[in-house]
Amino acid sequence: MKNILLIYMLVLTSVVLAQTRDYNMESLQLFNDENWDDLIEICEDAIEKDQSSFEIEYRLAVAYYNTKRYIESAKHLENINKTYNINNDYLREYLYYSYLFSGREQDALLILKDSPFHLQQKINESKSKFIDFISIQGGFKLSSRKDIGIENLYYFNLGLGLQVGYRTKINLFYNSISQNYIDFDYNQREFYANANIQLSKGLTLIPAYHYVNILENTVSSYGMRRTNLIYSTANYGKINLYHIAIKKQWNRFSIMPNFTYTNTNSNDDIVAENFNNNAQYGIDMAYTIKGLKDKVKIGLGTYFLTSDLDNDFIWDAELLYQISPKVYLYIKYLNANTSNFSEDNAMYYYNSISVLIDKISTTFGYNFTPKFSWFINYQYENNEDIEINLLFNYNTFITGLKYDF
Repeated sequence: MKNILLIYMLVLTSVVLAQTRDYNMESLQLFNDENWDDLIEICEDAIEKDQSSFEIEYRLAVAYYNTKRYIESAKHLENINKTYNINNDYLREYLYYSYLFSGREQDALLILKDSPFHLQQKINESKSKFIDFISIQGGFKLSSRKDIGIENLYYFNLGLGLQVGYRTKINLFYNSISQNYIDFDYNQREFYANANIQLSKGLTLIPAYHYVNILENTVSSYGMRRTNLIYSTANYGKINLYHIAIKKQWNRFSIMPNFTYTNTNSNDDIVAENFNNNAQYGIDMAYTIKGLKDKVKIGLGTYFLTSDLDNDFIWDAELLYQISPKVYLYIKYLNANTSNFSEDNAMYYYNSISVLIDKISTTFGYNFTPKFSWFINYQYENNEDIEINLLFNYNTFITGLKYDF
């Protein structure tokens, strides 16, 4: 009986050992063959069955990097550092580029900041740049009601970026907008500045300031609003927006609470100085979908606009599809039913007389080189002028170029 039991145990042990996979040897062979897809499958299976190791997870991170799934690569590189307390030059370099290519440029700079001097020289990224990028944009809104004096709107934008040390980037923009809207001629000049200050890995503070100067605002006796007036000229219109946001980025998910305070000061020949204030509270969230190989990111933003006169709820939804390393498609839907609100960290301010009901925007972008890119944007807006009970729309076309130094 003892002999039978011994034979049974030996057979069982041999069967179990035969079924045990040597993940280290299999993954090493696939790594040497640069068979990245099969390597990912083998390494993920090893992790699922608690048979991972530093070598297996490192090979997995490299496989994800070489298949351009940079978010997943960064995740495993971070885990190697946390689990195995290993952070050599190879890991730092892979993590730097994984952050950089997944849109976490400032986290990449923090990796560089803590890297040895020889690795900093190898990557060859400057600590500070007097000019980080330059950009130029231009376009126009085509009005559906030119017949009653709502003319096309023309837009021009010039941008400049600066990098101040490893933690701070500053963006500066100048905007010019002009339009004739029934009784009013708008010639609007704007200045916008924001800073992206990296407090720690994945945590960014974003203060911003937006100044709007309405240079001219005329009313004619033939207009639809003030037919009893012969002529009026606004001396000035000034709008100041003060914005603060803090963004927390995990591997695939980010959340950004934000606040904007707006002060409007206008003066014309009819009404003395007039001050209006409003506050906008918001939260933006985004998630990159793993099942689609990190090529699709979805986002949702909700905002509460409050003033002395009214309270409004605004929301938007967005989708970014990275078609290839050079080509992307970005779609955004905005539902507002109000005016005097801001978008994108207060970079854009909607201060038209009419109310923006909703807007859908589509952007196609192409990177000619890693430094030189181009985009074209189309927007369809539904608007309402409540005072004269008029519905109309805009078809907007904007294109731009950007060069990174």
